[in-house]
Amino acid sequence: MEKPTDLQNIDSNKAYLDLNKIEQTDKQEKLLTLTWPIFIDLLLHFATLVINMAMVGAVSVSAVAELTVGNQVFDLCMIIFNFINIGICVVCAQALGVGNLKLLRRLVHQGLGINIIVGSIVSVSIFLLSPIIVDLMNVPENIADSSRNYLKILALCFLPEAIVLVCAAILRAYACTRDAMYVSLIINLITVFFNSLFLFGYFGMPILGVEGVAWSTVIGRTVAVFILVPLVIKRTKIKIIPKFLFVFKKKIFAAVLNIGLPGAGENLAWHGQYMFMTAVVGTFGYVALATHGIYFQMCLIMMIFSISIAMGTEILIARYVGALKLDLAYRQLIRSVKIGMIVTILLTFSMPLGTGEFIISLFRDDPSIIAMATPIFLLTVIMEPGRILNIIIINSLRATGDTRFPLIMAVISMWGISVPLGCFLSIYMNMGLLGVWIGFCVDEWVRGISMFIRWRSCKWKESAKRIHKLHLNNHSA
Repeated sequence: MEKPTDLQNIDSNKAYLDLNKIEQTDKQEKLLTLTWPIFIDLLLHFATLVINMAMVGAVSVSAVAELTVGNQVFDLCMIIFNFINIGICVVCAQALGVGNLKLLRRLVHQGLGINIIVGSIVSVSIFLLSPIIVDLMNVPENIADSSRNYLKILALCFLPEAIVLVCAAILRAYACTRDAMYVSLIINLITVFFNSLFLFGYFGMPILGVEGVAWSTVIGRTVAVFILVPLVIKRTKIKIIPKFLFVFKKKIFAAVLNIGLPGAGENLAWHGQYMFMTAVVGTFGYVALATHGIYFQMCLIMMIFSISIAMGTEILIARYVGALKLDLAYRQLIRSVKIGMIVTILLTFSMPLGTGEFIISLFRDDPSIIAMATPIFLLTVIMEPGRILNIIIINSLRATGDTRFPLIMAVISMWGISVPLGCFLSIYMNMGLLGVWIGFCVDEWVRGISMFIRWRSCKWKESAKRIHKLHLNNHSA
């Protein structure tokens, strides 16, 4: 490997030595070392919403409703930010594998610059358009003003959130997954503290209601920026120089978008499918809709495990792709799938044996909801292994640059199989909510099997070699 020259007044010698250390420990890195902090990090992100809802729910039911529109906008913005950050994480890991330090410096600066621009645009747009958004969502008049104010304040957090997400993506690429986990814990502690102040007026603070919850979110994300940016500098040994944040290289930007855009497309297809089928479930009555919503929260908890293994595997495979160790990448995926399938099967078998009913009762101890959810618990045993197969392999294909196939299959399977089958079984076969989830189950297995066949075919190796030649092995990037 050619030792890089000093560029942009950055201490390249330290970066070079650190990279050698990373490369030497690649073989020793265990999937668990990367995965468990990611799992805790994702769980803490999920907990933030639960904490907000629980604390606001202690005030009033209407206050919970006031959060709904803002939280949906927040989720949509996360998809927008992540389509860049997914690409940054993968290409950074690939660059680490090949030892392209110059590309790493460009990626860190460009990733931060893009997120600053996108985060600023989103923040300003949501702030100005919040009255229109609330009106379009048909929010009841008695809570419309509070919903608008909540969304306006929440808009201020999107710029720091964009920076937080890209910093976390860079740290994951460097295998520093614990850092992001600790920062998420700090964000949750800040959220609880300021929620307590603004919701209940502790220490003489004014009671601000849902607006106080929004300010808690803004404060937590802002504090996280001041923690994560220095951490990125420390872990990567890359000095952040402001004037280079907005110097964009077309080839690097194209490499990031090649990974990120298809991933965002998959997420949008999945969310669109789920929202459409939720509208269908709404026609079955409030019990079905409540059961659907609660069971989906249970699925999200199980998906956190799948996603954390997938993200850990993605980082390792991206490293191997960067080093052109494609046989190691192939074997790593197979090992990850075996681990994920075994753990998932053990977890899901407990669902119809009582775990599912216990979790449902934590949300709402209603016999009609438990009765409707019981047959879906049996379906979980079949569905979740297919889901983890699907998620792990899609992330791994993304790490190799093979991104179009998962996107095409997502559109075909979700909208060509899951939605029609779910509608047919639930409406025309009178299977109700169970029919909807059978459609979801079939989609997970169709995509999961197709992804496994794709991986076994090794066609992804062509993509890996192409991006290695075009972007990763070009030290003048």
